[in-house]
Amino acid sequence: MTSLDFNYAEPIASSDSASDSDMDSTPERVGAVHKSDHVVLNGRPVKVVEVSHSKPGKHGHAKVHLVGIDIFTSRRYEDVRPVGHMIQVPNIQKKEYTIVDLTECDSITLRDDNTGKTRNDLKLKEDSEITARILDKYKEGKGRIKVTVFKALGEEQIKTFKVIE
Repeated sequence: MTSLDFNYAEPIASSDSASDSDMDSTPERVGAVHKSDHVVLNGRPVKVVEVSHSKPGKHGHAKVHLVGIDIFTSRRYEDVRPVGHMIQVPNIQKKEYTIVDLTECDSITLRDDNTGKTRNDLKLKEDSEITARILDKYKEGKGRIKVTVFKALGEEQIKTFKVIE
């Protein structure tokens, strides 16, 4: 296993021959990161909202200043790294489910329309705006509710929803 990143707070990239779908993240050069890309900062998957490059100084390399917003918590993260170093890029999966059952205690049952399988291992965030909106629409009972679940670095969360009449 070869370390491609010197930031110990992040997962270590490996040179194994595993496919990209089996890994939570893949390495990429910091200099190749652009605004609206997804990267891992401080062990969290973030969407890059600002990238600024600095010229090489008298004693060092050119640097990249990255600012990103966590895709799950909306928390802001910043980091400065040399252009030639590697950074982890999370593999973000999006999947749609239909809500089968929803209770007040944040227990939700979802069905995958492609396979017909149900799952109830996902919990709603208590103080989330999207949770309140989903509960209101579910109580109205007008149509089915489809939710989009984002999965990255082993964490899952409902990010969007729509009502299908």
